[in-house]
Amino acid sequence: MISGWDIGGAHLKVARCDEQGNNFQIIQVPCPLWQGIEYLEQAIESILAKLNSQHDLTVITMTGELVDIFANRQSGVSEILACVTKYISFNKILVYGADAGWLSPQQAEKQWRQVASRNWQATASLVATRQKQGILIDIGSTTCDIIVVEDGQEQVQGLTDYQRQTSRELLYTGAIRTPLIALSQTAPFNGKSVSLAAEVFATTGDCWCLLEQLAPNSIQDNSADGKPWQQQFCADRIARLLGCDSDQEKLSQWQQLAHWFAEQQYHLVANAVLHVISAHKNLPANAPIIGAGIGRFIAKECAQRLNRPYLDFHDLISVSQASASDHAPAVAVALLAQDQLA
Repeated sequence: MISGWDIGGAHLKVARCDEQGNNFQIIQVPCPLWQGIEYLEQAIESILAKLNSQHDLTVITMTGELVDIFANRQSGVSEILACVTKYISFNKILVYGADAGWLSPQQAEKQWRQVASRNWQATASLVATRQKQGILIDIGSTTCDIIVVEDGQEQVQGLTDYQRQTSRELLYTGAIRTPLIALSQTAPFNGKSVSLAAEVFATTGDCWCLLEQLAPNSIQDNSADGKPWQQQFCADRIARLLGCDSDQEKLSQWQQLAHWFAEQQYHLVANAVLHVISAHKNLPANAPIIGAGIGRFIAKECAQRLNRPYLDFHDLISVSQASASDHAPAVAVALLAQDQLA
């Protein structure tokens, strides 16, 4: 068996398949790594208890090295790998190193720049084996990756997060954890423009739950106030941004406000897509958008607005579980390893 691990700053995602790339088991567990390395230990223990996969070929990609418990990204890569090797033997682990290939944990520590925050590249590389021309949009809880595929190759303007944030191939907006104050400092309500509190009182997850694009019980992140994701609590949190209580208005008014915030996020992502594809003059006008991540409904809406066909990642790679799209990098490293190593 092959287990693909995507170790993030908020979740650990694992996609397990056989040597033929079939029979996927795909799971995610919370991993608030910014609170301490012990949360990664707990997440690993939870994964191994559920999958009994400690003897699998374990292939790893990560973004968790960015969290602020680590002195720098190099230290983050090293400490994350040291944590994993407490539970899985060195000879069972390979780390995705993009152009550097598959690296042992020791090699990965030395070549950490090839390892740090390359999960997007695993997904894009797999997409490029299935789709000659396209635009991959992977929107998770926190970030959005926008990668152009041309002639069966991912085409990027940068590899580091700094370079990718400059080119807008990496956009810090997501479907759950993005503070609404990051989308706008004012919002329309009851026919007036209201200044918003510069606090993390509410996030995009509140909007998408109010609009029924996300199921409250599917979210493993904590809300801004730690209360559940049911609609009334979401309305409570959004109301705080306006300096009032949600019971001052009907729920429909808070849903209307959620629609407005949703429009800001649609606009933000669509503008970034247009910015990215402006650097690719030969990309066909009918090249599809391939949506991945738990926020791919945003990518689907952008495809409609930009008059492009749309494909879900899991349909493109012929995996039946929609969760393969939710956790695309974990699936991607598993399938790349299956293709290149099995």
